Amino acid sequence: MKQINILIVVDTESALASGDLGGNVYLIDTNKFFGSYNIGQEELVSACSDGQVIIWSVTPVNPGNDAQISGFTGEMITKKVCVPEQGALPGTGDIIWSARVQTQGATAKYQYSCDLTFDGKTMTFDPYIDVKAN
Repeated sequence: MKQINILIVVDTESALASGDLGGNVYLIDTNKFFGSYNIGQEELVSACSDGQVIIWSVTPVNPGNDAQISGFTGEMITKKVCVPEQGALPGTGDIIWSARVQTQGATAKYQYSCDLTFDGKTMTFDPYIDVKAN
């Protein structure tokens, strides 16, 4: 089972100007050909299987800005389906969040909220994971 990487690209300047992440955050994952959809949108639905590891990272559109993932909440967390923890990417020191999907074979779509922090502000958006049968 390969890991799934989810890249969050955020236009921090537009998000700060509008006061909202809607339309200012774009998600891409490495599972498009396995059923993920809404690629490049804030409500990405990442297809995954029980037991897979998901790794989230963030980058601002403007490389001079800084953005971090500050946490996760929502159904995916409360049901303990996938509980991301902060860590560092080996060899680079880049900050990532990762978790293993643990549904004991159940299949369903779970929403989660991801909090991004930049310029002293925290904003949230709500993508999904869609756990499919192995």
